[in-house]
Amino acid sequence: MRISGTVAVGVFLLLSFCTINPAHADTIALASGGTTADPGQTNSNGATVPISQNSAWANPLPGSSWVSYASTGNTSAPGFVQVPNGTIVSFFDSFNLAGAATSGTLAVMADDSATVLLNGVVLIGETTLNNTYAICSDFGVGCLQPTILDLPVSLLRSGANTLEFNVAQRNGSSFGLDYVGSIVDPVSTPEPSTTPSLVLGLGALVLIGFFRKSSSGI
Repeated sequence: MRISGTVAVGVFLLLSFCTINPAHADTIALASGGTTADPGQTNSNGATVPISQNSAWANPLPGSSWVSYASTGNTSAPGFVQVPNGTIVSFFDSFNLAGAATSGTLAVMADDSATVLLNGVVLIGETTLNNTYAICSDFGVGCLQPTILDLPVSLLRSGANTLEFNVAQRNGSSFGLDYVGSIVDPVSTPEPSTTPSLVLGLGALVLIGFFRKSSSGI
């Protein structure tokens, strides 16, 4: 039994690198759907629920639903709840990251408006000055088109994270929240040190030498 030098080198390289796992990235998707769809979604009044939208609102963003703490969207829906002006309800979406994120984005809509926070830091606040709230907020987060925000990677941390939406009712009658987001979270498997890889490779060469000696009768 003879093994050529080329094959020996090939086996050496194969065993030297077979235990190295390349890094890969996970994309964490966030979307309003309610507590039943995602236990991490709650609000200061209890469970978050999907709602039938007010006809004046933009359609929910792809993969999401308009949500609230009760049936506060479509005024014609059975059990519609009128939210008093001045009410602010905090909605939370808690999620985990395996490592340090490299980027993140969020699209959000609300009626009448919302302040958005990431891990306690305000990303965008509500503007009340000269705001008519004719349908929903005239500025910032409203219900007619999404407001697009970057999620600063400096605020995203390995482990538990929380998005918070403080949704405000200013001028009746409907009330709701809708959002989608994504976070790129690289998950790296550390490469083994050079020494174990070389040991494996050298071990292969020793075995190859043994077989060559055995086959030659030495």
